[in-house]
Amino acid sequence: MRLIDPYFLCLLADKNDDSLGLVLLLLIGGPLLCAVFYFARRREKKRTEQFRRSATEVGLPFFPAGDDFLFERLQCFHLFSQGRRKKITNMLHGEANGVELAILDYRYTIAGGEQSRTYKQSVIYFGSSNLGLPQFAARPERMFHKIGGAFGYQDIDFEDHPDFSRAYLLRGDDESRIREFFNSELLTFFETQQKISVEAGGDQLIFYRGGKRIKPDEVQRFIHEGFQIFGRFRDRAAASSK
Repeated sequence: MRLIDPYFLCLLADKNDDSLGLVLLLLIGGPLLCAVFYFARRREKKRTEQFRRSATEVGLPFFPAGDDFLFERLQCFHLFSQGRRKKITNMLHGEANGVELAILDYRYTIAGGEQSRTYKQSVIYFGSSNLGLPQFAARPERMFHKIGGAFGYQDIDFEDHPDFSRAYLLRGDDESRIREFFNSELLTFFETQQKISVEAGGDQLIFYRGGKRIKPDEVQRFIHEGFQIFGRFRDRAAASSK
C-alpha cells in the first residue's frame, strides 16, 4: 500500500488547516469506524447463533429476524410506540405451559436535535385468554416524570404505598379500574423488585428492564422470572373478575 507523502500533508497544512484535518480524519477515522462496525456485526452474529442454540434447548421455534405479525400486535404497548428504526431480532416464539410466549431483542432510536440514541433490550411477551387485564404501563419513575407530574403528566400514585409511588410511574386509560386492580399485594410485589417494567392490556403482557439485554445463556432464567410475573397478574385478574 502506498503511503501519503508527509511533504504533501505539510503543503495541505500551509494552504488550509481544514484540509489537513479532513485527510487525517479519513486516514485514521475511516479504518477505525470500519473496525468498530465489523466487530459489532460479528458480536451480534455470535449472539444470534447463541440464541438459536438456547431456543433448541427450551424447545421454542427461533426467528432471527423476528415475526411481523407479532410485531404488529406489540404496537399497542408504550415501549413499542417510541422512536423510529424499530427492529426485533433473536426471537423465540411459541407456546409454553398453554401460554403464547415470546422472548426477543428489541431496538429503537430516539432522535433529539442533532443527536440520536439507540436503545437495546430484551423483552418477554405473554398472550393468554386467562389475563383480561386493564390497559396500563408500569415502569421506573425518572426525574423528568416527577417534573412532568407537576404539569399534569399522568402518574397514578397510592397514598398507602408511598414506596411504590416514589419508585414507579403507573399510567393507563382507565385510572379507576387500574386503582382497583393494583391491590396491596401487587403493589408490595413491585416495591420488592429492582427497576422492572410491566405493560399489559386485555390478553397480552410484556415484561422487561429498560435498556437491559439478557445473555443467551440466561433464557431459561428469564422465562422463569417472566412466568412468575405472568402468574401474579393472571391470578389477580381471576380474583378481580369474581
